[in-house]
Amino acid sequence: MRFPHHLIYRPSGFSFRLIVPADLRPLIGQAVISRTLQTHDKRLAQAFALVLASQYAQTFRDLRGEGMAGSGPPSVKDLVRGFQQGTNIKYKIDLEKGIVEADDEADHGRAMEAMDRAVEARKAFQSQRVPASRKPVAVPPAPLGLTLERAIQNYAEVEAPGLKADTWDGRQRALKSFVDKLGGQTPVSSITRVMASEWASDLIRDGVSKRTAVNYVSNTAQVFAFLVQQGHLTENVVKGVLVMKKKEKAQRRAEGHQWEAFDVDQLKRIYTPSNLALMTKVHHRWAALLGLYSGARVGEVAQIYLRDIVQENGIWCVKLTVESDGQSVKTESSKRLVPLHPDLLKLGFIEYVRTLRDAGEERLFPDVNLEGKAGKGSVISKSFTYHLQRSEVAVRPRRQNGRVGFHSLRKTVIQALQGTMVSDERRRAFVGHEQSDDVHTTSYMRPWTAEELSSLWEGLKWGEWLKIEALTELLHANAVA
Repeated sequence: MRFPHHLIYRPSGFSFRLIVPADLRPLIGQAVISRTLQTHDKRLAQAFALVLASQYAQTFRDLRGEGMAGSGPPSVKDLVRGFQQGTNIKYKIDLEKGIVEADDEADHGRAMEAMDRAVEARKAFQSQRVPASRKPVAVPPAPLGLTLERAIQNYAEVEAPGLKADTWDGRQRALKSFVDKLGGQTPVSSITRVMASEWASDLIRDGVSKRTAVNYVSNTAQVFAFLVQQGHLTENVVKGVLVMKKKEKAQRRAEGHQWEAFDVDQLKRIYTPSNLALMTKVHHRWAALLGLYSGARVGEVAQIYLRDIVQENGIWCVKLTVESDGQSVKTESSKRLVPLHPDLLKLGFIEYVRTLRDAGEERLFPDVNLEGKAGKGSVISKSFTYHLQRSEVAVRPRRQNGRVGFHSLRKTVIQALQGTMVSDERRRAFVGHEQSDDVHTTSYMRPWTAEELSSLWEGLKWGEWLKIEALTELLHANAVA
Protein backbone atom coordinates (compact mmCIF):
# COMPACT_ATOMS: atom_id res chain seq x y z
CA MET A 1 0.00 0.00 0.00
CA ARG A 2 1.40 3.37 -1.01
CA PHE A 3 0.07 5.86 1.50
CA PRO A 4 1.72 8.94 -0.10
CA HIS A 5 -0.45 8.41 -3.23
CA HIS A 6 -3.01 10.92 -1.89
CA LEU A 7 -0.49 13.25 -0.26
CA ILE A 8 0.93 16.47 -1.65
CA TYR A 9 3.66 18.36 0.16
CA ARG A 10 3.96 22.13 -0.06
CA PRO A 11 5.88 24.63 2.07
CA SER A 12 2.71 25.07 4.14
CA GLY A 13 2.60 21.33 4.93
CA PHE A 14 0.92 18.16 3.70
CA SER A 15 -2.45 18.11 1.93
CA PHE A 16 -4.75 15.21 1.16
CA ARG A 17 -5.97 15.17 -2.44
CA LEU A 18 -8.50 12.87 -4.03
CA ILE A 19 -9.98 12.72 -7.55
CA VAL A 20 -13.73 12.07 -7.34
CA PRO A 21 -14.98 9.17 -9.49
CA ALA A 22 -16.58 10.51 -12.66
CA ASP A 23 -20.05 9.09 -11.87
CA LEU A 24 -20.18 10.90 -8.52
CA ARG A 25 -19.01 14.34 -9.63
CA PRO A 26 -22.53 15.64 -10.41
CA LEU A 27 -23.60 14.66 -6.87
CA ILE A 28 -20.56 15.99 -5.05
CA GLY A 29 -20.24 19.06 -7.26
CA GLN A 30 -16.50 18.90 -7.76
CA ALA A 31 -13.90 16.77 -9.49
CA VAL A 32 -11.21 16.97 -6.83
CA ILE A 33 -11.39 16.95 -3.03
CA SER A 34 -8.52 18.63 -1.21
CA ARG A 35 -7.93 18.87 2.54
CA THR A 36 -5.12 20.67 4.34
CA LEU A 37 -3.69 18.32 6.99
CA GLN A 38 -1.86 21.10 8.90
CA THR A 39 1.23 19.04 9.55
CA HIS A 40 4.78 18.71 8.22
CA ASP A 41 5.18 15.27 9.79
CA LYS A 42 5.13 12.68 6.98
CA ARG A 43 4.12 9.73 9.19
CA LEU A 44 1.31 11.71 10.78
CA ALA A 45 0.16 12.86 7.35
CA GLN A 46 0.14 9.24 6.21
CA ALA A 47 -2.10 8.36 9.13
CA PHE A 48 -4.50 11.17 8.30
CA ALA A 49 -4.53 10.10 4.64
CA LEU A 50 -5.36 6.52 5.61
CA VAL A 51 -8.34 7.56 7.70
CA LEU A 52 -9.61 10.12 5.20
CA ALA A 53 -9.28 7.61 2.36
CA SER A 54 -11.28 5.04 4.34
CA GLN A 55 -14.00 7.57 5.13
CA TYR A 56 -14.29 8.75 1.54
CA ALA A 57 -14.37 5.16 0.30
CA GLN A 58 -17.40 4.52 2.51
CA THR A 59 -19.06 7.77 1.49
CA PHE A 60 -18.68 6.87 -2.19
CA ARG A 61 -20.37 3.53 -1.51
CA ASP A 62 -23.18 5.29 0.37
CA LEU A 63 -23.75 7.69 -2.53
CA ARG A 64 -24.09 4.71 -4.85
CA GLY A 65 -26.54 3.05 -2.44
CA GLU A 66 -24.19 0.15 -1.75
CA GLY A 67 -23.95 0.55 2.04
CA MET A 68 -21.55 -1.55 4.10
CA ALA A 69 -23.08 -5.02 3.82
CA GLY A 70 -20.69 -7.93 3.52
CA SER A 71 -17.52 -6.63 1.94
CA GLY A 72 -17.74 -2.99 3.05
CA PRO A 73 -14.75 -1.32 4.66
CA PRO A 74 -14.21 -1.31 8.42
CA SER A 75 -14.77 1.98 10.18
CA VAL A 76 -11.94 4.15 11.40
CA LYS A 77 -12.65 2.96 14.94
CA ASP A 78 -12.35 -0.65 13.75
CA LEU A 79 -9.00 0.09 12.13
CA VAL A 80 -7.69 1.73 15.31
CA ARG A 81 -9.11 -0.99 17.57
CA GLY A 82 -7.58 -3.67 15.33
CA PHE A 83 -4.19 -2.14 15.85
CA GLN A 84 -4.62 -1.77 19.61
CA GLN A 85 -5.79 -5.38 20.01
CA GLY A 86 -3.24 -6.83 17.61
CA THR A 87 -6.01 -8.07 15.31
CA ASN A 88 -4.85 -8.62 11.72
CA ILE A 89 -7.62 -6.82 9.80
CA LYS A 90 -7.26 -7.50 6.06
CA TYR A 91 -7.93 -4.45 3.94
CA LYS A 92 -7.03 -2.37 0.92
CA ILE A 93 -8.39 1.01 -0.02
CA ASP A 94 -10.12 1.14 -3.41
CA LEU A 95 -11.69 4.58 -3.65
CA GLU A 96 -13.34 3.84 -6.97
CA LYS A 97 -15.26 0.85 -5.54
CA GLY A 98 -15.29 1.92 -1.88
CA ILE A 99 -13.45 -1.12 -0.51
CA VAL A 100 -10.82 -1.37 2.24
CA GLU A 101 -8.84 -4.64 2.42
CA ALA A 102 -5.27 -5.67 3.38
CA ASP A 103 -3.18 -8.00 1.28
CA ASP A 104 -0.58 -9.21 3.76
CA GLU A 105 0.95 -8.83 7.20
CA ALA A 106 3.43 -6.24 6.01
CA ASP A 107 0.66 -3.98 4.66
CA HIS A 108 -1.21 -4.30 7.94
CA GLY A 109 1.88 -3.51 9.96
CA ARG A 110 2.67 -0.38 7.94
CA ALA A 111 -0.91 0.79 8.16
CA MET A 112 -1.13 0.17 11.87
CA GLU A 113 2.13 2.00 12.52
CA ALA A 114 0.57 5.01 10.85
CA MET A 115 -2.66 4.48 12.79
CA ASP A 116 -0.77 4.60 16.06
CA ARG A 117 -0.09 8.23 15.34
CA ALA A 118 -3.66 8.75 14.24
CA VAL A 119 -4.95 7.60 17.65
CA GLU A 120 -2.93 10.31 19.34
CA ALA A 121 -3.81 13.07 16.90
CA ARG A 122 -7.32 12.20 15.86
CA LYS A 123 -8.88 15.33 17.27
CA ALA A 124 -6.74 17.44 14.94
CA PHE A 125 -8.70 16.36 11.92
CA GLN A 126 -12.22 15.87 13.30
CA SER A 127 -13.36 18.94 11.42
CA GLN A 128 -12.15 17.40 8.16
CA ARG A 129 -14.06 14.16 8.47
CA VAL A 130 -16.76 13.36 5.98
CA PRO A 131 -20.04 11.89 7.25
CA ALA A 132 -20.39 8.12 6.81
CA SER A 133 -23.81 6.56 6.77
CA ARG A 134 -25.11 3.04 6.35
CA LYS A 135 -27.99 4.39 4.28
CA PRO A 136 -27.83 6.04 0.88
CA VAL A 137 -27.15 9.74 1.27
CA ALA A 138 -29.34 12.11 -0.69
CA VAL A 139 -27.07 14.83 -2.00
CA PRO A 140 -28.73 17.47 -4.18
CA PRO A 141 -26.97 18.05 -7.50
CA ALA A 142 -24.64 21.01 -7.32
CA PRO A 143 -24.51 23.57 -10.12
CA LEU A 144 -21.73 22.55 -12.45
CA GLY A 145 -20.92 25.92 -13.98
CA LEU A 146 -19.21 26.06 -17.36
CA THR A 147 -18.24 22.56 -18.43
CA LEU A 148 -15.06 21.72 -20.32
CA GLU A 149 -17.09 20.64 -23.33
CA ARG A 150 -18.99 23.93 -23.45
CA ALA A 151 -15.82 25.95 -22.89
CA ILE A 152 -14.19 24.33 -25.92
CA GLN A 153 -17.33 24.97 -27.98
CA ASN A 154 -17.19 28.66 -26.99
CA TYR A 155 -13.54 28.82 -28.01
CA ALA A 156 -14.32 27.14 -31.33
CA GLU A 157 -17.03 29.70 -32.07
CA VAL A 158 -15.07 32.80 -31.02
CA GLU A 159 -11.37 32.12 -31.59
CA ALA A 160 -11.06 29.22 -34.03
CA PRO A 161 -12.27 31.18 -37.10
CA GLY A 162 -9.17 33.38 -36.80
CA LEU A 163 -6.73 30.48 -36.68
CA LYS A 164 -4.93 28.81 -39.55
CA ALA A 165 -6.55 25.53 -40.51
CA ASP A 166 -3.57 23.40 -39.53
CA THR A 167 -3.22 25.28 -36.23
CA TRP A 168 -6.83 24.57 -35.34
CA ASP A 169 -6.46 20.92 -36.33
CA GLY A 170 -3.53 20.56 -33.96
CA ARG A 171 -5.41 22.33 -31.19
CA GLN A 172 -8.41 20.03 -31.61
CA ARG A 173 -6.21 16.95 -31.27
CA ALA A 174 -4.79 18.27 -28.02
CA LEU A 175 -8.23 19.18 -26.67
CA LYS A 176 -9.64 15.77 -27.50
CA SER A 177 -6.89 14.16 -25.46
CA PHE A 178 -7.61 16.54 -22.56
CA VAL A 179 -11.35 15.82 -22.66
CA ASP A 180 -10.75 12.07 -22.86
CA LYS A 181 -8.74 12.32 -19.66
CA LEU A 182 -10.89 14.69 -17.58
CA GLY A 183 -14.36 14.29 -19.06
CA GLY A 184 -16.35 16.79 -21.08
CA GLN A 185 -18.84 17.48 -18.28
CA THR A 186 -16.14 18.42 -15.76
CA PRO A 187 -16.59 22.04 -14.62
CA VAL A 188 -13.59 24.08 -15.77
CA SER A 189 -13.51 25.76 -12.36
CA SER A 190 -12.76 22.39 -10.75
CA ILE A 191 -9.79 21.60 -12.99
CA THR A 192 -6.56 22.01 -11.04
CA ARG A 193 -2.96 22.36 -12.08
CA VAL A 194 -2.29 18.92 -10.63
CA MET A 195 -4.98 17.39 -12.86
CA ALA A 196 -3.49 19.09 -15.93
CA SER A 197 -0.03 17.93 -14.92
CA GLU A 198 -1.23 14.34 -14.54
CA TRP A 199 -2.76 14.46 -18.02
CA ALA A 200 0.50 15.73 -19.51
CA SER A 201 2.52 13.09 -17.67
CA ASP A 202 0.14 10.36 -18.82
CA LEU A 203 0.73 11.38 -22.43
CA ILE A 204 4.40 10.59 -22.03
CA ARG A 205 3.69 7.37 -20.13
CA ASP A 206 1.49 6.31 -23.05
CA GLY A 207 4.40 6.68 -25.46
CA VAL A 208 3.89 10.23 -26.78
CA SER A 209 7.19 12.08 -27.22
CA LYS A 210 7.82 14.90 -24.80
CA ARG A 211 7.99 17.40 -27.66
CA THR A 212 4.50 16.36 -28.79
CA ALA A 213 3.20 16.39 -25.23
CA VAL A 214 4.56 19.92 -24.75
CA ASN A 215 2.78 20.92 -27.95
CA TYR A 216 -0.48 19.45 -26.60
CA VAL A 217 -0.05 21.40 -23.36
CA SER A 218 0.64 24.62 -25.25
CA ASN A 219 -2.46 24.19 -27.43
CA THR A 220 -4.72 23.38 -24.48
CA ALA A 221 -3.32 26.30 -22.50
CA GLN A 222 -4.55 28.64 -25.25
CA VAL A 223 -8.14 27.65 -24.44
CA PHE A 224 -7.58 28.26 -20.73
CA ALA A 225 -6.03 31.65 -21.52
CA PHE A 226 -9.25 32.42 -23.39
CA LEU A 227 -11.30 31.36 -20.34
CA VAL A 228 -9.24 33.65 -18.11
CA GLN A 229 -9.77 36.50 -20.55
CA GLN A 230 -13.52 35.81 -20.56
CA GLY A 231 -13.66 35.86 -16.75
CA HIS A 232 -14.56 32.19 -16.28
CA LEU A 233 -11.23 31.51 -14.55
CA THR A 234 -8.71 33.56 -12.63
CA GLU A 235 -5.71 31.36 -13.43
CA ASN A 236 -4.42 29.39 -16.40
CA VAL A 237 -3.78 26.05 -14.68
CA VAL A 238 -2.53 24.34 -17.86
CA LYS A 239 0.13 26.78 -19.01
CA GLY A 240 3.63 25.53 -18.34
CA VAL A 241 2.77 22.21 -16.67
CA LEU A 242 5.18 20.61 -19.13
CA VAL A 243 8.00 22.42 -20.94
CA MET A 244 11.09 21.55 -22.92
CA LYS A 245 14.09 22.67 -20.90
CA LYS A 246 17.06 24.33 -22.58
CA LYS A 247 19.14 21.25 -21.94
CA GLU A 248 16.51 19.03 -23.59
CA LYS A 249 16.31 21.31 -26.63
CA ALA A 250 20.08 21.26 -26.93
CA GLN A 251 20.05 17.49 -26.67
CA ARG A 252 17.50 17.20 -29.48
CA ARG A 253 19.67 19.43 -31.67
CA ALA A 254 22.70 17.31 -30.81
CA GLU A 255 20.73 14.25 -31.93
CA GLY A 256 20.02 15.95 -35.27
CA HIS A 257 16.33 16.78 -34.75
CA GLN A 258 16.37 19.88 -36.92
CA TRP A 259 16.32 21.25 -40.45
CA GLU A 260 19.57 20.73 -42.31
CA ALA A 261 21.18 23.31 -44.58
CA PHE A 262 22.20 22.28 -48.10
CA ASP A 263 25.84 22.12 -49.09
CA VAL A 264 27.03 23.36 -52.50
CA ASP A 265 27.08 19.89 -54.08
CA GLN A 266 23.46 19.35 -53.07
CA LEU A 267 22.47 22.79 -54.38
CA LYS A 268 24.08 22.05 -57.73
CA ARG A 269 22.00 18.87 -58.07
CA ILE A 270 18.83 20.70 -57.10
CA TYR A 271 19.30 23.62 -59.52
CA THR A 272 21.01 21.95 -62.48
CA PRO A 273 18.77 22.99 -65.45
CA SER A 274 18.05 19.40 -66.48
CA ASN A 275 16.94 18.54 -62.96
CA LEU A 276 14.96 21.75 -62.35
CA ALA A 277 13.15 21.00 -65.61
CA LEU A 278 11.66 17.96 -63.87
CA MET A 279 9.50 20.43 -61.93
CA THR A 280 6.59 20.58 -64.34
CA LYS A 281 5.19 23.92 -63.16
CA VAL A 282 7.19 27.06 -63.81
CA HIS A 283 5.96 28.78 -60.65
CA HIS A 284 7.44 25.95 -58.56
CA ARG A 285 10.80 26.63 -60.23
CA TRP A 286 10.57 30.36 -59.49
CA ALA A 287 9.54 29.65 -55.90
CA ALA A 288 12.63 27.45 -55.45
CA LEU A 289 14.86 30.24 -56.81
CA LEU A 290 13.25 32.91 -54.64
CA GLY A 291 13.84 30.73 -51.59
CA LEU A 292 17.49 30.28 -52.57
CA TYR A 293 18.10 34.04 -52.86
CA SER A 294 15.90 35.37 -50.05
CA GLY A 295 15.73 32.72 -47.32
CA ALA A 296 12.02 33.54 -47.05
CA ARG A 297 9.61 31.08 -45.47
CA VAL A 298 7.54 29.07 -47.92
CA GLY A 299 4.30 30.72 -46.78
CA GLU A 300 5.81 34.16 -47.30
CA VAL A 301 6.82 33.24 -50.85
CA ALA A 302 3.46 31.67 -51.68
CA GLN A 303 1.41 34.76 -50.74
CA ILE A 304 3.32 37.41 -52.72
CA TYR A 305 1.09 39.72 -54.78
CA LEU A 306 2.38 41.34 -57.94
CA ARG A 307 1.80 44.73 -56.32
CA ASP A 308 4.32 43.70 -53.64
CA ILE A 309 7.13 43.74 -56.22
CA VAL A 310 8.36 47.34 -56.29
CA GLN A 311 11.39 49.53 -56.92
CA GLU A 312 13.02 51.52 -54.14
CA ASN A 313 15.72 53.95 -55.20
CA GLY A 314 16.25 51.95 -58.38
CA ILE A 315 16.49 48.58 -56.58
CA TRP A 316 13.87 45.94 -57.29
CA CYS A 317 12.41 44.53 -54.09
CA VAL A 318 9.64 42.31 -52.83
CA LYS A 319 7.57 43.46 -49.87
CA LEU A 320 6.64 40.66 -47.48
CA THR A 321 3.60 42.15 -45.86
CA VAL A 322 -0.03 41.65 -44.84
CA GLU A 323 -1.60 44.37 -46.94
CA SER A 324 -3.58 42.03 -49.21
CA ASP A 325 -6.24 39.37 -48.66
CA GLY A 326 -4.95 36.02 -47.49
CA GLN A 327 -1.60 37.32 -46.31
CA SER A 328 -0.21 36.72 -42.84
CA VAL A 329 3.20 36.71 -41.17
CA LYS A 330 4.73 34.76 -38.33
CA THR A 331 5.85 37.80 -36.31
CA GLU A 332 5.90 41.56 -36.67
CA SER A 333 9.56 41.32 -37.72
CA SER A 334 8.51 39.13 -40.64
CA LYS A 335 7.09 42.20 -42.36
CA ARG A 336 10.06 43.37 -44.38
CA LEU A 337 11.55 44.61 -47.61
CA VAL A 338 13.77 42.12 -49.44
CA PRO A 339 15.96 43.49 -52.26
CA LEU A 340 16.03 41.09 -55.21
CA HIS A 341 19.47 39.69 -55.96
CA PRO A 342 20.92 40.69 -59.38
CA ASP A 343 21.02 36.99 -60.35
CA LEU A 344 17.20 36.89 -60.14
CA LEU A 345 17.05 39.85 -62.50
CA LYS A 346 19.44 38.10 -64.91
CA LEU A 347 17.14 35.07 -64.80
CA GLY A 348 14.31 37.31 -66.02
CA PHE A 349 12.22 37.54 -62.87
CA ILE A 350 10.87 41.02 -63.62
CA GLU A 351 9.92 39.92 -67.16
CA TYR A 352 8.03 36.99 -65.62
CA VAL A 353 6.19 39.41 -63.31
CA ARG A 354 5.23 41.60 -66.29
CA THR A 355 3.96 38.56 -68.17
CA LEU A 356 1.67 37.74 -65.25
CA ARG A 357 0.41 41.32 -65.07
CA ASP A 358 -0.33 41.33 -68.77
CA ALA A 359 -2.31 38.13 -68.27
CA GLY A 360 -4.47 39.91 -65.69
CA GLU A 361 -3.12 38.06 -62.66
CA GLU A 362 -2.85 39.64 -59.22
CA ARG A 363 -0.57 37.18 -57.48
CA LEU A 364 2.89 35.86 -58.25
CA PHE A 365 1.67 32.29 -57.80
CA PRO A 366 -2.02 32.48 -58.78
CA ASP A 367 -2.59 28.72 -58.63
CA VAL A 368 -1.53 28.43 -54.98
CA ASN A 369 -4.45 28.24 -52.54
CA LEU A 370 -3.89 30.65 -49.65
CA GLU A 371 -6.71 29.15 -47.60
CA GLY A 372 -5.56 25.53 -47.80
CA LYS A 373 -5.93 23.37 -44.72
CA ALA A 374 -2.25 22.41 -44.73
CA GLY A 375 -1.02 26.01 -44.92
CA LYS A 376 -0.32 28.62 -47.57
CA GLY A 377 2.83 27.16 -49.04
CA SER A 378 2.01 23.46 -48.73
CA VAL A 379 1.83 22.88 -52.50
CA ILE A 380 5.19 24.57 -53.09
CA SER A 381 6.73 22.79 -50.12
CA LYS A 382 5.51 19.36 -51.24
CA SER A 383 6.68 19.96 -54.80
CA PHE A 384 10.15 20.93 -53.58
CA THR A 385 10.38 17.92 -51.23
CA TYR A 386 9.36 15.61 -54.06
CA HIS A 387 12.05 17.22 -56.22
CA LEU A 388 14.68 16.42 -53.59
CA GLN A 389 13.60 12.79 -53.58
CA ARG A 390 13.96 12.28 -57.32
CA SER A 391 16.71 9.84 -58.21
CA GLU A 392 18.40 12.51 -60.36
CA VAL A 393 18.59 14.89 -57.38
CA ALA A 394 18.82 12.42 -54.46
CA VAL A 395 19.17 14.90 -51.60
CA ARG A 396 18.69 13.15 -48.27
CA PRO A 397 19.23 14.26 -44.64
CA ARG A 398 22.76 13.60 -43.41
CA ARG A 399 21.51 12.69 -39.92
CA GLN A 400 18.99 10.00 -39.06
CA ASN A 401 16.76 12.54 -37.32
CA GLY A 402 17.44 15.38 -39.76
CA ARG A 403 14.98 17.02 -42.15
CA VAL A 404 15.41 18.57 -45.58
CA GLY A 405 12.88 20.59 -47.53
CA PHE A 406 12.03 24.13 -48.60
CA HIS A 407 12.86 25.40 -45.11
CA SER A 408 16.41 24.10 -45.61
CA LEU A 409 16.86 26.97 -48.09
CA ARG A 410 16.23 29.43 -45.26
CA LYS A 411 18.90 27.81 -43.11
CA THR A 412 21.26 27.68 -46.09
CA VAL A 413 20.86 31.43 -46.74
CA ILE A 414 21.30 32.37 -43.07
CA GLN A 415 24.50 30.32 -42.80
CA ALA A 416 25.83 31.81 -46.04
CA LEU A 417 25.19 35.35 -44.76
CA GLN A 418 26.85 34.45 -41.47
CA GLY A 419 30.16 34.36 -43.32
CA THR A 420 29.93 38.01 -44.36
CA MET A 421 31.06 41.08 -42.44
CA VAL A 422 27.48 42.39 -42.40
CA SER A 423 26.04 43.04 -38.94
CA ASP A 424 23.75 40.58 -37.19
CA GLU A 425 21.02 43.24 -37.06
CA ARG A 426 21.07 43.64 -40.83
CA ARG A 427 21.04 39.86 -41.41
CA ARG A 428 18.03 39.49 -39.10
CA ALA A 429 16.20 42.24 -40.98
CA PHE A 430 16.86 40.50 -44.30
CA VAL A 431 15.41 37.12 -43.22
CA GLY A 432 12.71 38.46 -40.89
CA HIS A 433 14.00 37.24 -37.55
CA GLU A 434 13.23 39.05 -34.29
CA GLN A 435 15.71 41.76 -33.34
CA SER A 436 17.04 42.20 -29.82
CA ASP A 437 14.59 43.97 -27.52
CA ASP A 438 16.96 46.57 -26.06
CA VAL A 439 16.07 50.25 -26.23
CA HIS A 440 18.67 50.90 -28.95
CA THR A 441 16.86 48.56 -31.34
CA THR A 442 13.24 49.11 -30.34
CA SER A 443 13.23 52.89 -29.87
CA TYR A 444 16.03 54.41 -31.86
CA MET A 445 16.60 52.38 -35.02
CA ARG A 446 14.67 53.03 -38.24
CA PRO A 447 13.73 50.42 -40.88
CA TRP A 448 16.57 49.31 -43.12
CA THR A 449 16.60 50.65 -46.68
CA ALA A 450 16.84 48.48 -49.79
CA GLU A 451 20.33 49.82 -50.48
CA GLU A 452 21.52 48.92 -46.98
CA LEU A 453 20.07 45.41 -47.18
CA SER A 454 21.53 44.88 -50.65
CA SER A 455 24.95 44.69 -48.97
CA LEU A 456 23.98 41.11 -48.06
CA TRP A 457 24.10 40.03 -51.70
CA GLU A 458 27.83 39.47 -51.40
CA GLY A 459 27.14 36.46 -49.17
CA LEU A 460 24.88 34.75 -51.72
CA LYS A 461 27.37 33.62 -54.33
CA TRP A 462 25.19 31.07 -56.05
CA GLY A 463 25.87 32.72 -59.41
CA GLU A 464 29.37 31.28 -59.33
CA TRP A 465 27.98 27.85 -60.21
CA LEU A 466 24.38 28.44 -61.38
CA LYS A 467 24.00 28.04 -65.13
CA ILE A 468 22.18 31.35 -65.59
CA GLU A 469 21.64 31.22 -69.38
CA ALA A 470 20.29 27.66 -69.43
CA LEU A 471 18.02 28.37 -66.46
CA THR A 472 16.73 31.58 -68.08
CA GLU A 473 15.70 29.65 -71.19
CA LEU A 474 14.00 27.02 -69.03
CA LEU A 475 12.11 29.57 -66.92
CA HIS A 476 10.70 31.43 -69.90
CA ALA A 477 9.57 28.48 -71.92
CA ASN A 478 5.76 28.59 -71.42
CA ALA A 479 6.31 31.39 -68.90
CA VAL A 480 2.79 31.35 -67.42
CA ALA A 481 2.11 27.80 -66.27
